[in-house]
Amino acid sequence: MLRADGTLTTIRRSEVVGTLRDLPKKSQAQAFLESRLHDLNHNARKPQSLMHFGDFVLSQWEPAIYPTLKFATSRNYKNLVRRHLLPAFGDEPLVGIKRQAIQGFVVQKMLREKYSWKTTLNLRNLLGTIFATAESWDYVTVNPARGVKLPARPLDQAGAFLTVEEVNRLVLELEEPARSISVTAVLTGMRIGELLALRWSNVDFERRVIRVRETVYESHVSTPKTRSGIRDVPVGPRLERLLRERSARRQTSEDSLVFPSRNGTYLLPGNLHKRYLLPACLKANVPAISWHAFRRTHATFLSDMGEPLKIAQAQLGHSNLSTTADIYAKVVPASQRAAVERLERFVERSVDPNGPKSGGLVETAKNLIQ
Repeated sequence: MLRADGTLTTIRRSEVVGTLRDLPKKSQAQAFLESRLHDLNHNARKPQSLMHFGDFVLSQWEPAIYPTLKFATSRNYKNLVRRHLLPAFGDEPLVGIKRQAIQGFVVQKMLREKYSWKTTLNLRNLLGTIFATAESWDYVTVNPARGVKLPARPLDQAGAFLTVEEVNRLVLELEEPARSISVTAVLTGMRIGELLALRWSNVDFERRVIRVRETVYESHVSTPKTRSGIRDVPVGPRLERLLRERSARRQTSEDSLVFPSRNGTYLLPGNLHKRYLLPACLKANVPAISWHAFRRTHATFLSDMGEPLKIAQAQLGHSNLSTTADIYAKVVPASQRAAVERLERFVERSVDPNGPKSGGLVETAKNLIQ
């Protein structure tokens, strides 16, 4: 066995492998014993650690792994570890945590404690990541999180987004800088962290694109969330005018922020949301939304206009097309109704090119039934 400090120790154990009735001959007993000791005798069995889960995570895993992660990811992992994983597994030996225990943990979180499916997925995946590291470092021989299944994913509810009319009402109520940020978010689909990290050096008026190269989270700057997040977003005429007006008013360098605080530092999305966005939503009589809703609104408008899903994926910077399709591309109900009405008119013309007679398709259906 491996002690917590990494040194080896042995533990004497005795085990009854059979009775005289089961193994009447010495040769049979010897062969059975050899099969049981095969892994040990051929150095195929690795020593297992006596270290507890909590000690491994805090003293070994976090110091080695967190420096390799982006700030936002390590911050999220640290919260999940301390809030969920340590209370559940902290005092358990690494080798004592079995797949059955992890399976029960994820079911408990989702079905009894009512955490979301995504949070439960993140917890399962984080446990898998921790144990994969423990396995590769020879603290355990198998990853017990591998093969753990989640409860069925609930039907996704449409995320909040705005109609064109709601966007216009909201923009009229917003004050700067939230107004310009919101308009840019709707017209580009950029994340709030990408907008607040945007510098004038990445606004290319000649090519009419915004180069998305950075994002900010709690004043920590990094590259975008995924490789696909590094992208060039086209700028239309209205947004170009807005940005040129802001550019004309600035008295700073090319490296300065497009949407800075009064001190020229990064704005905090939470403060903007509380001080500007929520009060404007109330005044405009629109749903209280988050900054993320503008990304859904952007993708919804593209979908509503019939633009290919790949366009929305490129705009939003998603790695997987399924993310765009499942989460963001929601059809505006009013336009869905209009599409059905256009379909009815098309079918009516197909039944009678000169126009519907005496009730059109509905009347024709009745006649066919009779």
